[in-house]
Amino acid sequence: MTVLKEFAIGLALRAGNMLMREFRALAPEQIRFKDKRELVTKHDRNVNRFLVSKIKHAYPDHTILSEEQGLENNKRNSEFMWVVDPLDGTTNFVMRHTFFTTTMALLRNGDPVLGVIYAPYTRELFVAEKGKGASRNEVRMHVSNEDKLRSSFLCFSYSHERKSLRRAISAYQHFEFEARSMRHFGSASLELAFVAAGRVDGMIITPPVRVWDVAAGILMVQEAGGKVTDFYGQPRRVTYDGLVVSNGKVHKQILRVIKDKRI
Repeated sequence: MTVLKEFAIGLALRAGNMLMREFRALAPEQIRFKDKRELVTKHDRNVNRFLVSKIKHAYPDHTILSEEQGLENNKRNSEFMWVVDPLDGTTNFVMRHTFFTTTMALLRNGDPVLGVIYAPYTRELFVAEKGKGASRNEVRMHVSNEDKLRSSFLCFSYSHERKSLRRAISAYQHFEFEARSMRHFGSASLELAFVAAGRVDGMIITPPVRVWDVAAGILMVQEAGGKVTDFYGQPRRVTYDGLVVSNGKVHKQILRVIKDKRI
């Protein structure tokens, strides 16, 4: 696993450097919409191709799932799958906001065993390995110790589907009053890393949840001592339902609001 981890870290750092070279030189003609709401740039696609090609070359027997290219190198009997998002936070990137990442996870028989999230603007490298903990720039991370929802700092994330946005608005409407404050940073992977680092006490992700956005972050939160469930409190591998992510101490309180307010 050490070799796999170093390989993933090296790829994430190189991908981040590719993104930073273009961060302040993005031209309008390089931007297009995947659908009515979701942006994509040539940099998403270029970095995606780079990551997929390197993984294929190094590990030809591994399956790859990436946001921009879908399922690649599909090996029916392979126990390993790489899940890749070359640029999580594309809208932030386009608007010259600094909250964007390259994120990748390695799943073994469906379970995340390795996660890397790199925020190139701040040069923060978040890494988690199953059973080995989580770190930020090689310093061990732990979730926060906050145990009261009313004192908690929360964040939320949603997909570009209208029904997901409606539920996110509902969550914000209620938790802005139930908690200390609630924020949306525009990069689910980075928000998950913030929970793992203790910067945020809890997070709500309204369904549908995209595996490439959350696979690395789920492992990161768990290895930092936090908790991840669906909206009903059930643990998941990588869920297709909504996710509640927290330091564990305010988890039941968050779930109670979701249930009582029918979010």
